Amino acid sequence: MAFIRINDLRLRVLIGTHPWERRNKQDLILNLAICYDASKASRSDRLKDALDYEALADRVTRAAQRSRYYLLEKLAARVLDVVFAAGPGVSGAWIRLDKPHAIGEARSVSFELARALKK
Repeated sequence: MAFIRINDLRLRVLIGTHPWERRNKQDLILNLAICYDASKASRSDRLKDALDYEALADRVTRAAQRSRYYLLEKLAARVLDVVFAAGPGVSGAWIRLDKPHAIGEARSVSFELARALKK
């Protein structure tokens, strides 16, 4: 079992339920851990046999930037859909979305979601 982690990916998205949140993009910070079978890549040392984390980060960023969700829960679920579509070797993933400035007295509000491949 191997993990790829994408740490502190900064996104600008429309997210939230307040009227001002529907008009103005906000900063989110995404952390992602992906469990995948890296055995072939470990033997071959070729990108085509690995999970291309740069391409995945681009797909995740595009999906998030196109979204107009109200809830972090929905956006997190959509990002996990993108992760599981990245390749047949993905067997699990965890995401944490941080929304800075969601509460004035807190550094951020976070939502976490994990999903395993159903067999």
